[in-house]
Amino acid sequence: MEENNPIQDETAEEYALTPEEEQKLISLAETIIKNWEVNVTSVEVVQGGQMAIVWKIHTTEGPICLKRIHRPEKKALFSINAQNYLAVKGMRVPGIIPNKNGVLYTKHGPFLFVVYDWIEGRPFELTVQEDLEFIMKGLAEFHTASIGYRPPEGIPIFTKLGRWPNHYIKRCQQMETWKLLAQSQPDDPFSQLYLAEADTFIQEGRDTLKRLLDSEYREWVGTVKATPNLCHQDYGTGNSLLGNDGQIWVIDLDTVSFDLPIRDLRKMIIPLLDTTGVWNDEQFNIMLNAYESISPLTDGQKEIMFIDMLFPYELYDIIREKYVRKTPMLEAELAEAFAYERIKSEALNQLIR
Repeated sequence: MEENNPIQDETAEEYALTPEEEQKLISLAETIIKNWEVNVTSVEVVQGGQMAIVWKIHTTEGPICLKRIHRPEKKALFSINAQNYLAVKGMRVPGIIPNKNGVLYTKHGPFLFVVYDWIEGRPFELTVQEDLEFIMKGLAEFHTASIGYRPPEGIPIFTKLGRWPNHYIKRCQQMETWKLLAQSQPDDPFSQLYLAEADTFIQEGRDTLKRLLDSEYREWVGTVKATPNLCHQDYGTGNSLLGNDGQIWVIDLDTVSFDLPIRDLRKMIIPLLDTTGVWNDEQFNIMLNAYESISPLTDGQKEIMFIDMLFPYELYDIIREKYVRKTPMLEAELAEAFAYERIKSEALNQLIR
């Protein structure tokens, strides 16, 4: 099996390191790792760039992973302790190796550094049904295993429970604002198509908000607040592995927060279906059935999930890419996004009915 590191694939943030940059990162790792009781034989930069930095530390006892967390300290401490809670509980996440002082991390400058067990395995291939089912079952196991986590005293709780309505409102307002940017670009085909079509989908976003508020959403939020589960928030092939032990491992927990478990399902299912340009009922049902084989959902909970899936998140991301990140975008890309939102809306409305 191929080897993979226990970190999210952040290729979008990657760039080729010069020999000087690589040596500087190796020297940094050699300095940091002295805080751990390990016998280092060599250091390898696995992931450089501006985001999280990852090293594979070869030791006389085998490889371990050193990571620089690219998150504000309070958020990092929430996720570090969450990962340790899950690992100690027996959930298949990389275990955290405490430093010489018995602390789960070492602070150096503004950053926290953490050492993890190195996990050997391969990424999942989502065009293979067995892998698709495996990865969804792993998500369900992650959600159920995380119930009971509370951060240590003094560490803030990061939660998105109850905040979906505000997220919907904010995104609809942003899509309205981006119409003003589009109006300032009369010669840009992308912008002109956006102006011609945007109102329909902004209204759909507002309608989705009303449907969410009319559902059992607030009641479910209240129930989950009493015994919250973690959501990964970035689950997928980059953050899961089929280990050499034949088990699924969930990795890179930097973005975890408390939320309804179906938020992870939406983030996993909808982007995957979006790559095909059609609504694939078979693939949708395979994913949902695999998840429910471990963690069943009620009809009311599934309705909330379908409603959340209705919101034009994928379209929003494309428009944000254009007007916020200033990425050159083709008119055809926007047209495809509009077409998929229509297909998705028809399929989900049938499920809700």
